[in-house]
Amino acid sequence: MFQMLYEVLCGAHPNPAYAEEIYPFVGVFTLIAAGLFAFLFYVVLGRMRPIWDKTSHWSATLVLLLLIAFLFSRYHAEAVTEDMEPFVYRFALVNLLYAAIYYLLFSLAFKKLSIYAKRTPF
Repeated sequence: MFQMLYEVLCGAHPNPAYAEEIYPFVGVFTLIAAGLFAFLFYVVLGRMRPIWDKTSHWSATLVLLLLIAFLFSRYHAEAVTEDMEPFVYRFALVNLLYAAIYYLLFSLAFKKLSIYAKRTPF
């Protein structure tokens, strides 16, 4: 599943390690991280105090997730392939895009569970 998602946007890579190790591991990590960040924002922080209902807080959480997703995918791909090539940056940018999409989808799912952040960001 993740191989198809990544290869649609960044193209196929001749190294089989991407399809066998990197895409599945990074894809699952990104999906879980996005879910945890959305859960943290809406269920934990969104129920704690009414100050966590601002779009700026939601955006800061998103930016932190994107930074983690980019760096994790980059370093994991470099560690597995032991090679620094331009494809790694393209892969990390595509992973960043998918992290944002997952976060938006999880936001839609978890926002109803929040007390104060039900209308954040939309």
